[in-house]
Amino acid sequence: MKIGVMILTVLATFLAVSLCSAGVFIEPLQTVYNYGDFLDANTNVISTSSASGHYTVDLICGSNLTIAVFNQFITTQANVEKPFQVETQLLAPQLRNVSQACNLRASYNGDLFSSSSFKMSKKINVESDLEFDELKPGNSIILSGKAIKESNAPLNGFIEVFITSLNLYKSGTVSEGIFNLSLTLPKNVKSGVHNVIVSVYDADNTGKKLNLGIQSHDVKVLQVLDKVEIIAEKENIKPGEKFSFLIDARDQAGDSITGQVSVVISEPNGLPFIKKVIKYGENQKVPFSLNNTPGYWSVVATIGSETKRKLFYLAETPEIQTSLINDSLIVTNIGNAEYAGPLEITIGSHVEVKQLNLKVGETQKFTLRAPDGTYSISVLEKGESQSLGNTFLTGRIVEVADLKQDLVNTLTDPFIWSLIALLFVFIVIFVQIRVRMKNKPSVTSSTPESSALSGWEVKKSPVLESPIKKDDMKDSRISSSVTSSLSWKPTNTPTKSGLRDITAVTTKPVSFANPQITTPFQTPAVNPFAGSHQGIRERAIVLAVRVSNTTNSAYVSQTINSALSIAQETGAKIYIDGECKIILFSPRLTRIADNENLAINAAKRIESLFVEHNRLYNEKISFGLGISDGDIISEIENNKFHFTSAGNIISLGKRIAQVAMMKLLLSDSVRKKAINIVKTEKDGQTGFWEVKRIVDRSSSRDFVDSFVKRNR
Repeated sequence: MKIGVMILTVLATFLAVSLCSAGVFIEPLQTVYNYGDFLDANTNVISTSSASGHYTVDLICGSNLTIAVFNQFITTQANVEKPFQVETQLLAPQLRNVSQACNLRASYNGDLFSSSSFKMSKKINVESDLEFDELKPGNSIILSGKAIKESNAPLNGFIEVFITSLNLYKSGTVSEGIFNLSLTLPKNVKSGVHNVIVSVYDADNTGKKLNLGIQSHDVKVLQVLDKVEIIAEKENIKPGEKFSFLIDARDQAGDSITGQVSVVISEPNGLPFIKKVIKYGENQKVPFSLNNTPGYWSVVATIGSETKRKLFYLAETPEIQTSLINDSLIVTNIGNAEYAGPLEITIGSHVEVKQLNLKVGETQKFTLRAPDGTYSISVLEKGESQSLGNTFLTGRIVEVADLKQDLVNTLTDPFIWSLIALLFVFIVIFVQIRVRMKNKPSVTSSTPESSALSGWEVKKSPVLESPIKKDDMKDSRISSSVTSSLSWKPTNTPTKSGLRDITAVTTKPVSFANPQITTPFQTPAVNPFAGSHQGIRERAIVLAVRVSNTTNSAYVSQTINSALSIAQETGAKIYIDGECKIILFSPRLTRIADNENLAINAAKRIESLFVEHNRLYNEKISFGLGISDGDIISEIENNKFHFTSAGNIISLGKRIAQVAMMKLLLSDSVRKKAINIVKTEKDGQTGFWEVKRIVDRSSSRDFVDSFVKRNR
């Protein structure tokens, strides 16, 4: 019984307590709130019985922070739900360093109820874009984007843009999370990559920042050429010095620019002297010598479409060079300006002074004279005595004579006048002899000389016809014995190679009214064909002489005859092939194994003869000389020489002569054989080798001198 009463008592107590309890419901909160956000929570209070009391709601963060946010005395009816709106702004100073989770805790009639927890944040998410990431000076950085708090609330606050490296700053506002801002770069902005810092935030009523978001971008400022200067070490230089300069290029901020620039250095007349591409800031040194033109030179630097020009002056520097050759003092102006001034010349102990007036490159020759003996010669140059050495001099007195003074001395010399008088008497006698010789009766055509040449009257060659002076007859008569040994034949006698042999006849057709037979050469008396009657293979040299566009004048014919006589003197055979004269140098003919030297010397003498002719006469000779080598098959039949080409020796020689314009050219194989006796230079247009100089040309010079004397 007692046990039942006890159970009923417990149940009654439990039911009484249950009937008197109340319930509070708080809707779920956000997981994150930013400082300054409004916390707005809906709560409901339900009581099982009528009750009254204070309904409080506190903000609890961790175990140490409690902030009352709601406190109200309320009365509730049993089982009647009563809602309450709890709202607060999260601005309390105590919240600024909170790192633990927070929640709301409600209390009514001694009962406690807690909400879901959340964290406090200061973070703002920033999303921004730059319109351009490469900018030129003076352009604007255009920035746009969004700023959203971590609580997902759009920011209403401010934006600041910093470019620390450029010391630039710009601020603006953020409205409903949206911002747009532009920052103009100065024109002298420093080039390179710069960091743009974007900062967004909001603040309380005291101006203190509540939340903050930062983002950065890299922007490249381009380098723009702003200034170019040509910097010269000296603007006035002398020959022998170097003109030192550099191209200094600066950008918008005054910084150096790296790169290359085109530079042209021009002479005073505007002609380019040097063209090259150099680097900015690289020092350049241009040497100048005495042969460079004095005056204002220019340096022009080209950068894109812009040019920069600077002038510098190359000073006039007259300078002479003296040299002593035997009894001649040679003075040359090697400077770049006209030389005018005195020259002190010392012969032994005697001093002479000559006034010089020399243009650039001009040379003046002085003849030194003194009583027979050896004298030391010196000159005074630039205030210093320069010894030229010792030389043997002759004369009556010590003197320094130039060309004009020598001419005066010559014209006033009685000995010279005596020679002129004797020469005049000789000319008068010579003219009388020629007049008398013209009046002599002519010789009949039955003379041995005429019979030997009669075959040539049928077919005349204008190249071989030339009037020969009677003065040359004593050197050109041919004895009957020599004539018979030559076995001269008409020009239409062909060789086995198809060429017409004209070796035995290189003179004009003979007029039988004139008893004198003339040839401009002498033929060898030795018969080269004796004892040779079988065909052999041998290496030969061909000299092709091309003579074209000539006038049918006596002087031209005589010169050509004289040229061919040079070849015949060597024992070579001469053939006609069109406008070319083919001169064959065969060991069987010349009795010399290697004929390169013989052929080149003959060709050089012929070239000198043609050049001298063109200098003396108005009727010019257009010519070309070509030398080739190769194998031939030669044989002797009935004491006559025949040959057959075993290769292209003839055609190659003709081709070289055709392309040789007023010069002597060699094939490569001939040049290699004669490399020790001639100085050659490759002709860029033809590919053959032009003969520049023969080591020994005395024989050629003697022949030309005799030709000049004979035609004066």
